[in-house]
Amino acid sequence: MEQFRQAAKRIDASDVVSLLREVYPEGVRGRNEAEALIAFDREFSDPAPEWRGFMAEAVADHLLRRSEPLGIITEEKAAWLIRAIAPTGRIATEGGIQTLIRTVELAAELPATLNAFAIRELWAGQQTLDAGNVALLRRILEAGKGAVSVVEAEALFDLHDAIAGSGSHASFDDLFFRAITNYLQSASGFETPSRKQALAREPRRDAVKGIEVECAAWLSSRIMRDGMPTAAERALLKLMDNGEEPDPSVRGSFDRAA
Repeated sequence: MEQFRQAAKRIDASDVVSLLREVYPEGVRGRNEAEALIAFDREFSDPAPEWRGFMAEAVADHLLRRSEPLGIITEEKAAWLIRAIAPTGRIATEGGIQTLIRTVELAAELPATLNAFAIRELWAGQQTLDAGNVALLRRILEAGKGAVSVVEAEALFDLHDAIAGSGSHASFDDLFFRAITNYLQSASGFETPSRKQALAREPRRDAVKGIEVECAAWLSSRIMRDGMPTAAERALLKLMDNGEEPDPSVRGSFDRAA
């Protein structure tokens, strides 16, 4: 690997073939080699697409097929990956983005911390999501363990606010609505279906009836922080209405959304 670092000014397709044959014929064998690949990626401003694909596959393979527990990203693995591809808190390269995408595509289970990180980083600065983006977002959420967590819900609201009114694919509003409903139910102590089921079916009309006051206040603050409820946010408010007097913490939101 050091030979390539010293000699190469730019990684091209032939370099990737050489790396596969000479340096990594059996894949990445340990955390140190994975870290070296990621560090190497940061040294080049314009690597070939083949390099990004190679690095993403090699790191994901190390995490999911060569590190116990197989197929699962644990909190420890997630913390390492985030530190490695985003040493300053933001993903530094396109290779890092591809590595994150490949990891979440292959993982059978992801922790909420990595999900929230992925939601914030993969669409940072974007103003719209197409159907492919939403499909990847669904994959990330479905691979989470248990109900949707508060850190994921917060990240989803941030993403929602960033792209509101931008003409994103309609499936985003549906996924957002179901994910936030699942979080509210779980945080209020309700029995919830599996995450995959919750994201695949329409919540009942009374799905969040009687949610905890703290959850109602949380929802109200997120919905009204920009003063302009969207269709998905109005749908969440309607779930809480049920023809009854709304909780005081969300009454203002109902009035403004009307």
